Amino acid sequence: MEIGERLREARESKGLSLESLQETTKIQKRYLQAIEKNEFQVLPGKFYTRAFIREYASAVGLDPEVVMEEHKGELPTFDEESTVQYSRVQRTKKEATQKSGPSSRVLPTILTVGLIIGLIFVIWLVWQNMSGAEDGSTATDNGSNNEISVPEDSQSETSEDQQEAEGNEDGSESEEPASEEEPDPEEEETPAEDEEEVAIQLVQEGTGSFPEHTYDVSGTTERSVTIELTGRAYMEVQAPKSGEDLVTAKEYTAEDSPISFDLGDKAELYIKTGNAPGTTVTIDGKKVPYPNPEVSTQKLLLQFN
Repeated sequence: MEIGERLREARESKGLSLESLQETTKIQKRYLQAIEKNEFQVLPGKFYTRAFIREYASAVGLDPEVVMEEHKGELPTFDEESTVQYSRVQRTKKEATQKSGPSSRVLPTILTVGLIIGLIFVIWLVWQNMSGAEDGSTATDNGSNNEISVPEDSQSETSEDQQEAEGNEDGSESEEPASEEEPDPEEEETPAEDEEEVAIQLVQEGTGSFPEHTYDVSGTTERSVTIELTGRAYMEVQAPKSGEDLVTAKEYTAEDSPISFDLGDKAELYIKTGNAPGTTVTIDGKKVPYPNPEVSTQKLLLQFN
C-alpha cells in the first residue's frame, strides 16, 4: 500500500473530510489531494513534502516518524525539486517601477521650466526697482534746485515743533517695551514625548511537529514587516490568519530575500515557514524570536495591539 493511500484510509476511518483536514493542518486542499495520490511533484519541494506528510499523519492519528520510515522509498529526492519563481511581491515592485518610469522623466522637465520662469520674474522685479530708484533720485535733484525762503521766526517755531514731536516719539518708544509681557517659560518648554519601543511578547508557545506560536506586538508605528532568508524555505503569509495571502504560498530561496510589505491597519499576521533556522522575521526593525529555533517547521501568529 502506498503512503498516500494509507493516509487517505486513515482520514476516512476518522470521518474527516479534506476541508476539515485543511482547516486543522493549514495545508491547502490541493496539496492534501496530491499527497493521497502520491503526486509529490505538485508539492513545492522535497523538504516540504516530508513536512506536509508528517502534519497529515499526525492529524489522522498516525505516528509521523513510523510512516516516514516505512515509506521512505516513495519520497522524492532533491533532483526532483521544481525551479523557484519570483514572488508576487517582487513582481508588484517591478511593475510599479515600470509604471512610474515616464512620470519620473517628465517631473524634472517641469521643475526646470518652473525655475526658468521664476528666474525671469525675479530679474524683471529687480529691473523695475532700479528704474524706480533712478526716477526718485531725479525728482530729488529737481526739488533741490527750487529752494524756498522761510522766515527765521517760522524756522524756530518749526524746530520747536519738531523737538516736541521727537520727545513724544521717544516717550512712546520707551513705554512700549514696558507694556510687553514676558513670555511664560512654562509655555515655551514642552517636554518631548518618549517614543514607545516596539515590544514582541510570546503569549502562547505551540507544541507538536509543526507548532504554532502566538505573540502580542505593541509599540509599532508603520507595521513594516521584513522576512530574510539564508536558504530554502516554504512560506505562507496571511493577514489575518486564513485571510488575504500577502505572498504566494511556495518555496523561496535566499535570492528572493528580503521580502518586505506594510500591514497598514491590519491587526493580525500569520506566517508559516518550513525552515525556521533560515528565516528571520522583523517588525519595524524588531526581530521576532523563535521559542525553539532548532525546529524547522513553525507557525507564527502575530497580534498587534
